[in-house]
Amino acid sequence: MVNESLESRIAYTFTDKALLKEALTHTTYVNEHRDESLRDNQRLEFLGDSIITSIVTAWLFGAFPDEKEGVLTKKRAELINEGTLSRIARHMCLGQELFLGRGEENDGGSTKDSILADAYEALIGGMFLDSSFETVSRVVKRHFEVVLGSLDEISITDYKSALLEYCQARFKELPRIVVTNESGPEHDKEFEVHVTLQDRIIGQGRGRNKKQAAQTACKEALLLLEHPR
Repeated sequence: MVNESLESRIAYTFTDKALLKEALTHTTYVNEHRDESLRDNQRLEFLGDSIITSIVTAWLFGAFPDEKEGVLTKKRAELINEGTLSRIARHMCLGQELFLGRGEENDGGSTKDSILADAYEALIGGMFLDSSFETVSRVVKRHFEVVLGSLDEISITDYKSALLEYCQARFKELPRIVVTNESGPEHDKEFEVHVTLQDRIIGQGRGRNKKQAAQTACKEALLLLEHPR
């Protein structure tokens, strides 16, 4: 049986529980239970990948009406990747619900980024078949915001690249961008990043992942340096 508490963690209740179980079933488990006529989550993963991409693409298109295609494409790649999707899966403790083969389970499969990201995509694929695109859009946006913060506050500007280019041109020196602290449980950490230049701190930032914290710190550094942007 699928743990019912999972549905509260994902903020969605499946009408067809078989879809939920299929989304959580890894191919290694199916291989070890051939007599049970099970389906692995690979087809749902394929579907979920497209659904998540469509949702995030639509959100970016509406949220940044003046940005060009190249910038939107880059931001979409920053939002949809194995690291982000596995982090979302960890936040909802998806790993403990997976049906894995004994070998994969003994090898720590429930904690692997690739397996967690695939399972999250499969979960969204199953959710789409069980409901509608509008429903899944609301749920996925909520999942992303829980892990990354408000999507409306995620900057589309690459402050890190801008800072590196500016410092190289103005000071002939690159700043140091260092993670100085991390806190919180493994599935919900917060990171702190300092930016130093010529032995002084010029920027600090915090975020739910290292990249977000670094971007915030670099943005602060650019403001301090009065970057003409």
